[in-house]
Amino acid sequence: MKQLKNFGEFESLRQELKVKEAENEKKVRIYIAMATCSIASGSAKVLEYFKEEMPKQPVEFVIKPTGCLGLCHSEPTVEVVLPGSGPVVFGKVDTKRAKLIIDEYIKNGKLIDGVIEEN
Repeated sequence: MKQLKNFGEFESLRQELKVKEAENEKKVRIYIAMATCSIASGSAKVLEYFKEEMPKQPVEFVIKPTGCLGLCHSEPTVEVVLPGSGPVVFGKVDTKRAKLIIDEYIKNGKLIDGVIEEN
């Protein structure tokens, strides 16, 4: 990232990021935990699966690797945010469960087993 030289450049960047964030809120957002415990549990394969399969789907989406969610017992974890909905976190996601997340939740809005409830 380039170094900002003045407050005007900062404001310009801030506005640019606000626009980008507003655009992303209209898309399916998929966050895949990629902390050490996540990777050791297989999250790299899950990330690759989503990267391969989501372009085939009839929805706009964003996939982002994230850091630790503090859910080591449930890794790999995937958080999905459908437009207009709150986040849903799925635990113990492998490629088979990733396919179900796409087919059932992302395409049809139906929850599947493995949702981690908020405390």
